[in-house]
Amino acid sequence: MKIDKYTLYARVADGLTLFRALTGVAILYEGWKYGRNSVHQVAIYIIIGWIADALDGAFARRSGQRTYLGRYDFLVDVFLTWATFGYLTMAGYIPWPLALLYTLIAMIIVALVQRKAVVIVFMRPIDLTTGLIAFRYVPELALLFGLWLIGLGIVRWRRVKTRVRGWIRELIALLRGQS
Repeated sequence: MKIDKYTLYARVADGLTLFRALTGVAILYEGWKYGRNSVHQVAIYIIIGWIADALDGAFARRSGQRTYLGRYDFLVDVFLTWATFGYLTMAGYIPWPLALLYTLIAMIIVALVQRKAVVIVFMRPIDLTTGLIAFRYVPELALLFGLWLIGLGIVRWRRVKTRVRGWIRELIALLRGQS
């Protein structure tokens, strides 16, 4: 059976999406089993997971077709972010009551509003907290990942700018009571 290159791109994209989901599972396992002792390993998992996120989108767009797992891409992003939050909590970087309260508030608001932009608003503080903890405890990896993010932002500036504007417009409309 011969596979054309566009189908191959789609399968690679799906493989990377599945890999990211499994990375989230690995991050949770590390927090549960090893806690703070695995901070370097988890930092590597997080970096690899988010690099895979950038790559799966690139492969999916290159395929020119809808991938099997493409519709779950954002859900996997959310899972990877909350898996990281779970690790930070299990490892003792974030107090359990605060993590549970934040998650409960996020779940209630997201359930009521049901907008992607609102989910993103709750994800960004977790990402920021993760970055700050990484710079404190794993500075060499945090710096490397920070440089990679800057490079990715430069290369894909037009796409980043368009998406951020869309999320901001959606949030403003939501705050004004428009659907």
